[in-house]
Amino acid sequence: MQLQKNNVIRAIARTLLTGTLFASATVCFSSNAAIISSSYGNAVHVDLSITSNVANIVGAITNASVNLGHTSGSAPEDYSHIKTIIGASADATGSLGSAIDVTEFESALSTAIIEGESQSSLTSFVPTSFFTSGRGTINDLHLDLFSDLLGISGFLTLSADVLSTVSQINGNATPNSNVSLSTAGTSDIVNVEVNLLGKSVTATALENQSLFAGLNIADFGLGIFVNEVAKSCSDTLCTETRNAVRISFDNFSLNAFYDALFPVGGLLTGPVLDLTNNPTVNGDIILASSFASTTASTEVSAPSTFAIFLFAMGILSARRFNRHSVYHQ
Repeated sequence: MQLQKNNVIRAIARTLLTGTLFASATVCFSSNAAIISSSYGNAVHVDLSITSNVANIVGAITNASVNLGHTSGSAPEDYSHIKTIIGASADATGSLGSAIDVTEFESALSTAIIEGESQSSLTSFVPTSFFTSGRGTINDLHLDLFSDLLGISGFLTLSADVLSTVSQINGNATPNSNVSLSTAGTSDIVNVEVNLLGKSVTATALENQSLFAGLNIADFGLGIFVNEVAKSCSDTLCTETRNAVRISFDNFSLNAFYDALFPVGGLLTGPVLDLTNNPTVNGDIILASSFASTTASTEVSAPSTFAIFLFAMGILSARRFNRHSVYHQ
């Protein structure tokens, strides 16, 4: 009989102790629920509108809105998404219509890749270290803009062996200490050449390049940027965005730009353009883009006072029950 009572006491004590420890851990980790992350990877993003401006009549010529190799996700609860288009399939899917005209992959189709990836190791029970990342990749690209629209090839072309960006946020969380966040993104820019009406520039991996600045293309609403990087980080919010190439149009007039480069009677002569529609372009073409963000509480809390109270009451209850049983033997 005595042995049975002792077993009951031990069982109750173990139950109370386990329960209070579990409550303590639960309260501790629940304070981490404010840590959230998100990311995306995108190989090709096109959002363009081309309008005609003739005799004060404005009309749409064409519109394009396309994403290729796009994935995204959000945490807590870890995720891993990837979308890959390879070889001949990439060539077929890469045709983006008259707004772009040609997005093709050069000779070795079996090696051509369009790919987007997003992932995070952050979970509800925050690990000591975690990461969130997005990646966009394009291999073997040749882009020829507006060739159908203008009736010529080579107004603006871009070729690249590799365009790839990774945006990544790393996090470290330790009880009783601040959450630490940092950016860890990278860019891979290989053999990138941009040609604008016969004027060629070879881009490097230098961050935040603006091409053809000497031609004052920004004055006409045109921007061509390589390895764009924007990042901001504190203990509570960390974000990183990367674009391997971004071509931006803000009321860009093809007529005005062409006339500025090749004025009538000037020394330079360019291809003959038939721009009777006087087209104006707005929007963006973004190649190999990525994004990652993490928002965190300022501190990973220790177990709360209530959890400690539960733990103490569990121990006292077990001791009192033990004394009561001994007294009544």
